[in-house]
Amino acid sequence: MSTARPPARPLSPWRAAEIAYTRHRAVQRYNRDFGRFPDLVSPRSYNERMLHRLVYDRDPRLTTLSDKVAAKEYVGDKVGNAYNVPLLGQWHDPADIDWSALPDRFALKPSGDSGRFVLVRSPADRNTENLTAIARNWLSARRTGRRHAEWGYRGVPRRIIAEPLLTGPDGNTPPEINVYTFGGKAALIRRFTGRKTLPERRDAWFDPTGRQIEMGVVSIRSARMELCDALRAELIDVAEALSAGLEHLRVDFYLTGGGLRVGELTPYSWGGHCKWRRPEFDASVGDLWGGATDYSVFADFAEPDLTASPPTDPHSWLRAWEKLINAGDFETARQLFATEIVAFGSLAETMTGLDALEQEQWRKIWRSTRGFAFDAPMHVTMGPETTTLALRWRSEGRTEDNGWYERRGRCTLVLERRNAGLVCTHSHFSMDPGVPPRRSD
Repeated sequence: MSTARPPARPLSPWRAAEIAYTRHRAVQRYNRDFGRFPDLVSPRSYNERMLHRLVYDRDPRLTTLSDKVAAKEYVGDKVGNAYNVPLLGQWHDPADIDWSALPDRFALKPSGDSGRFVLVRSPADRNTENLTAIARNWLSARRTGRRHAEWGYRGVPRRIIAEPLLTGPDGNTPPEINVYTFGGKAALIRRFTGRKTLPERRDAWFDPTGRQIEMGVVSIRSARMELCDALRAELIDVAEALSAGLEHLRVDFYLTGGGLRVGELTPYSWGGHCKWRRPEFDASVGDLWGGATDYSVFADFAEPDLTASPPTDPHSWLRAWEKLINAGDFETARQLFATEIVAFGSLAETMTGLDALEQEQWRKIWRSTRGFAFDAPMHVTMGPETTTLALRWRSEGRTEDNGWYERRGRCTLVLERRNAGLVCTHSHFSMDPGVPPRRSD
């Protein structure tokens, strides 16, 4: 396939109106999430550059990259089919799926969407009536492109695909590795451990030389990992071959027992709304997109220790708790709360004591939550020993068909100064009015 960018065409009135509407939605959502408007005239940060792509870039290759079927052909042309995850079948109507012809273990996905899948690992997961209903829901739901303005998905034919369930070198779930490329060059490598749906999931970020750097997003905790030179070199070679001629592309790999496989090609990482662990990360990654090659701005990775210095101010306390929720670290989270806490929540009317709060609220909700963060501004009432906070929060919750929906709410927290830091003596969390959806449509 050619890597040359197709020539720009004059905008039709319909296309101009569509871009204006997309821009309005993207800017308003960004302002809601970050409390400021993005600069789409001269974008600098990673999120701003991604929003600029969402609003203005109508390169037809983005549709090829977003289509899980067409992307396999693209990968085969560029680096060979040995890097593809085999396609067991594709169907426009779930009623046409011959379930008996599929292996014991497989993954079911929509071809033109992101983040939706069902893993069939055992006969207990092989309820064909339920799988057919989920597949129909995917095909009838609004496309990713319409929900999040990711234009490339809009032209993807609606199909259901099945792929074999891969295993890693140890016979378990294969590790995932993402390579972020800018201008056809590998810039960042992100390695994962643990399954996507489990709170034990961790990540690690590396520069192209293999140095682990201090980077990350609020939805997942980072940990020290290894990246051997041979694997790093292969990741870079394949990712750069696939991203040649493209301004930005994330190449998603699985490390299987048979070697590297390309899981997806991702042109719209986070949709321009990445919740970086620190604001400066957004600027630094945006500079890489702009052509920067100075990696000295990224510090060496240091294992986080959230309790070495107990939070002494409300802002630090909130940031620490965000990280612990996203990491699923119940043990460390307990150190931020008083043992005699009285709490109210969405799953229990009253919880007295820290054990009750952990068992009845945290462990039931955190495992199906990602991207938890507190919104600014917060309303604060401070006294010599006690601080009361009233603020909003946001996250994504998992649906029964393994999709994600936006989950927002409000909370009240009472923090009391004890010894060297702050502990919470009362919390009250509730979701916004309305019943959250159980399916991703």
